[in-house]
Amino acid sequence: MYLNHSKINLNTYLISLLFAIIPVSYIAGNLVLNINILIFIIVNIAFYKSNILKLNKIFLDKLIIFFFSYILFVGLFNQFFNYYFENVTDNFSIFFKTIAYCRFLFLYFILRFLIDKDLLNFKFFFISCSLCTLFICFDLIYQLNFGKDIFGLKPAARRLTGPFGDEAIAGSYLQRFSLFLFFLLPAFLTIKNKKIFNFLLALSVVLVLFSIIIAGNRMPLILFLLILTSIFIFEKSVKKYLISFFIILFIIFTISYNFNSDVKKHLQNFVSSVSLIANSAFVTDIDREDPLWHTHYHQFYNGYKTWQQNLYFGGGIKSFKLNCSKEMKNCGSHPHNYYLEVLSDLGIFGLLLLYFIFIKTLYDAFVVKYLKKNKFNHNLILTPFMFLLFAEVFPLKTSGSFFTTGNATFIILLMTITIALSQKKN
Repeated sequence: MYLNHSKINLNTYLISLLFAIIPVSYIAGNLVLNINILIFIIVNIAFYKSNILKLNKIFLDKLIIFFFSYILFVGLFNQFFNYYFENVTDNFSIFFKTIAYCRFLFLYFILRFLIDKDLLNFKFFFISCSLCTLFICFDLIYQLNFGKDIFGLKPAARRLTGPFGDEAIAGSYLQRFSLFLFFLLPAFLTIKNKKIFNFLLALSVVLVLFSIIIAGNRMPLILFLLILTSIFIFEKSVKKYLISFFIILFIIFTISYNFNSDVKKHLQNFVSSVSLIANSAFVTDIDREDPLWHTHYHQFYNGYKTWQQNLYFGGGIKSFKLNCSKEMKNCGSHPHNYYLEVLSDLGIFGLLLLYFIFIKTLYDAFVVKYLKKNKFNHNLILTPFMFLLFAEVFPLKTSGSFFTTGNATFIILLMTITIALSQKKN
């Protein structure tokens, strides 16, 4: 989306710059990301004040307000119930975490307002994502060759981590932000020579794909391939390159599998885990000596059992560890699946409400906006956000916690921009 020239001023540049720093903040860590989001919210409130609230609210806006109100209700109810009836004195952690999470409601409406009024320059954001993606890719390749990245950080176990230190999330970062590199070229950069354009685009895909593979993050790799395959299938202008994409994919996989022992082990372990889960029916009592128990399956099982304690309304945001430990052992901080965590924390009503929001958002964007008005040039900004949102809320995957800063920010960002751009004519 290009800014209306009559609205360009220092305010819009500052806001667009703060928004563009978000990909950099993800590399710097949660503290920097929280500070970035907080400054972004404060600056926008200072600039536009009550005008943000005057936004013409659509059905999804009202539904999201209701969802956050529901979160507040569940948090307050569980804090009161635990304190007075269960004698659980946890320093009101559920209450404070619930209040803190509501900052994302402010972020939602600020982004909705900025996009609705054409006050956000997406070009800055796409460039920032592209530069960060290239940096992560080259840093991973450097770490692969020299045993440490450019900052001197060594890999975590068998996984390459790049600038993320002990956190093996480089592949996840690339899966989330690399798509903007591919769309930067057609959306904002003018390259008249089609051969050069196609070469740069193909080179970018190869670089990112190879980097995700050597990072050793298996689920991000699957999601990345799912996104690219979906774009090739649904986008007429690039459908002709689908066979070429699979040939390149096969070559990269073959080279990586045969010449890197760590990649080979990760892929073999992943295939073994999937086979165990696929061949095992869900049972109410699991033998902890079974190999299946040592996959994420035992965390899924804990999530299911924890949900049974609070079927309808859940136990409140980030209450999984507290409630899981009452009956289960070896409880982590979350059940490694967004929907199981939402079930545990917000109950069946919360899950149905959230699921409806996701379905409605993707329907408006994909069916109404994308398929019925399938003009590639008009959807260059919307397309990456829409497909990334689909991958992010895909139910059959392992994941981090739904309510952590990094994941919550990314989900709200994707959802808000997808909703906002779906309402724009072009």
